[in-house]
Amino acid sequence: MTDKILAIDHLMIHVADSEQAGTVFERLGFVATPKSDLPGLSNRLICFCDTPYERGVCNYIELMALEDPAIAPPPMPRLLKEYGPVSTVLSVDDAHAVHARLIAEGMKIGPVLDLQRDWTLPDGSVVTPAFSVAIPELGQAPVYWNYCLHKTAQHYIRLEFTEHPNTALSFDEVYVAVEDPDAAAAHYIEHWLAQRESDRLLLPEGPALRLMSRDKIGAILPAELVANDSPGIKAMGVRVADLTKAQAVITEAGVTTIPLENGFAVKASDAAGCALLFEERHEPDR
Repeated sequence: MTDKILAIDHLMIHVADSEQAGTVFERLGFVATPKSDLPGLSNRLICFCDTPYERGVCNYIELMALEDPAIAPPPMPRLLKEYGPVSTVLSVDDAHAVHARLIAEGMKIGPVLDLQRDWTLPDGSVVTPAFSVAIPELGQAPVYWNYCLHKTAQHYIRLEFTEHPNTALSFDEVYVAVEDPDAAAAHYIEHWLAQRESDRLLLPEGPALRLMSRDKIGAILPAELVANDSPGIKAMGVRVADLTKAQAVITEAGVTTIPLENGFAVKASDAAGCALLFEERHEPDR
């Protein structure tokens, strides 16, 4: 057990209706988990198998809806104001050790909360993911983040959740537009203990956080892809086993794809507010 952060575990996308948002992703060839409820919130997940879950590191997209602001954990009602990607959620193996370190570094963060929720599977059986989370106050990071300790990571890599018709294996990059990439990187180097390589912030496992100026990210992502030109999370990279099949599944569903140098993209407007960049990977690196 350490006070280190292991990975970007998942990306939280704020949606108006979690059930409907899952249907949007199913149209893109993903499998979405059943809707589940937390205090004041509901979600559906897009889970991926290419992750060291034995270490408590998961890899998924969380489609989160605010159901009742009066009972949702603070500061979630204030975080969940605009729709689209709002937060990276990190995985740790000692929630209390990380909590103590962040407080010592001057971060304002709520207590560690122990939570669980039920998933009712298609066959009627129920599994209960359990986890601990800690939620920093808003306004301390270039892009908001919190962290999670999974107690039942095995539930997130079940075959019925991770065998996607579009052959998706993982999401492995999060593209973020910031005003000052160097100043933004300093935050993640201090509090995440992340390593910086050019525009990438790297943790021991999982996706890279790519911090870029709005001009630079605009040169990589065509304007038609992203929801707007404001700072924040703009896109994520999705790795698939078969790029041709992935594009065929999405095209057959009537969704327009945009060609990129190493793959293709789906516009933010067709993916709950977060553009998706698809590339092929034949041999996942575990």
